[in-house]
Amino acid sequence: MKNFKLHPATSKPRKRKSLVETDIDKIGQAILTLTKEIWTLADRQIITENILKKKGIDITDEIEFYEPSPELEKELDKKRKALIKRVVDDLEGEYGPLEQN
Repeated sequence: MKNFKLHPATSKPRKRKSLVETDIDKIGQAILTLTKEIWTLADRQIITENILKKKGIDITDEIEFYEPSPELEKELDKKRKALIKRVVDDLEGEYGPLEQN
């Protein structure tokens, strides 16, 4: 059996949908949406851990090894899907003007 290497001159380019100029606003909005969500979560997490630590409760290890209940897992799944939908909506252009967000 002969072992073939893909050489750039002989390999075929990937077939994927290209971005067009009109997609730039959608991508920008999606990035802003994700950035806001990430910062909100990070900010709340840092504040929560610091408040608890001031009260003598260090939960760092508990967070790392926590296993959610089936009920909480459902809630997390619902919220994850809502976030994904908001990002996809932004990519598809289903949002208001940037100033409204």
